[in-house]
Amino acid sequence: MIKVDLSSAVLIHRRLYKDSSLLLDFYTKEYGKIRLVGRGIRKSKTNIQMFQHLKISFAGRGDLKTLTHWEVDDLPREMKGDTLILCMYVNELISILIHENDPHPKLFDAYIDFINSIVLLDEQTQLWSLRLFESSMLSELGYGLDYRVDIKGNRIDENKYYEYQQHLGFIEQSNGKICGKLLGLLSTSSLGNIPNKEQIRVCRNLNRARLSPLLGDKVLKSRELFFKG
Repeated sequence: MIKVDLSSAVLIHRRLYKDSSLLLDFYTKEYGKIRLVGRGIRKSKTNIQMFQHLKISFAGRGDLKTLTHWEVDDLPREMKGDTLILCMYVNELISILIHENDPHPKLFDAYIDFINSIVLLDEQTQLWSLRLFESSMLSELGYGLDYRVDIKGNRIDENKYYEYQQHLGFIEQSNGKICGKLLGLLSTSSLGNIPNKEQIRVCRNLNRARLSPLLGDKVLKSRELFFKG
């Protein structure tokens, strides 16, 4: 019998289960991704929400345990429109790429920072924040890149252009699409100075190339809703 009290968590997916229950997928700081049964929760007057920092308690034997208590440890937050789709996309990435019971506390903190700030940002900064989160996730999963040097060991020059070579890094090319300044901004992971729209699109394509081998043939539904994501 396993019993856990008030673990930091976010709800990333939910689906109907039996008559009045839900299957709930949580991403937790201490236990990674877990699936719990919320028994009778569909009859509850208080609905459990995604995109909020929660404290959850659960117990049980075997793979499918039961949510016994939950409380909100966060401010009220309502995602709408494109902001909602961006957050759905991040939840999909976590759902697909993070293994069950495999904690990544730094990534959990990055997720909390992402959902805390996303509603306060303009569209361009939101997209840059998303690119930085993708980069953090790839690093946490062991697929990080050194944005400071190219594959030959030369320091990245912000005035030059580069191309990405899968699993290796960046190589200088006069007709490359990735500017050195963009790589410098990725290395600092700051929202204080963001690239222009063209280079954010370049970063989107870079991250998609890096994520593609990990996603395989899995289709991200949020991408179908929001092609900029």
